[in-house]
Amino acid sequence: MSTDKFEFKRSLLVFGNLAILGWVLLASLTFAFTNQLYGWLFLLFASATIFLILRRLGCSSCYYCKSCTSGFGRLAGWFFGNRSLKDTNNKTALGFVIFAYVLLSPLPIAFLTTSLAQTFDILRIVLLLLLVAISLFSAATWLKPRN
Repeated sequence: MSTDKFEFKRSLLVFGNLAILGWVLLASLTFAFTNQLYGWLFLLFASATIFLILRRLGCSSCYYCKSCTSGFGRLAGWFFGNRSLKDTNNKTALGFVIFAYVLLSPLPIAFLTTSLAQTFDILRIVLLLLLVAISLFSAATWLKPRN
């Protein structure tokens, strides 16, 4: 296990978690177009998976951070932080991060694409573009920087 302690900037902490929340809301909206109940259930499930389970898996002890963020720094780091802020030693949490990516990206995008094939709507296209943009931006943070 690494002895390096993580330090999360306040801007990443705040804006990263707000971006995750917005991403969850956008993904939930894709299901709400078909059925409001599906949208609410997805919102509850995705929020619980990310903000309860994954946050707790990322924060097993404040010993690993320079300041206690109760796991919110780890969330922002995993989804929107640079490569050095991604805790790749925690394999269980990494599995949940992959699950969260599938939950927030391919699943709603596929659902929305299918929905667009049935009913063409400008709002759905905008929602699809926003989901693709935030997904690509978040996935790009996992790439190793060129030196």
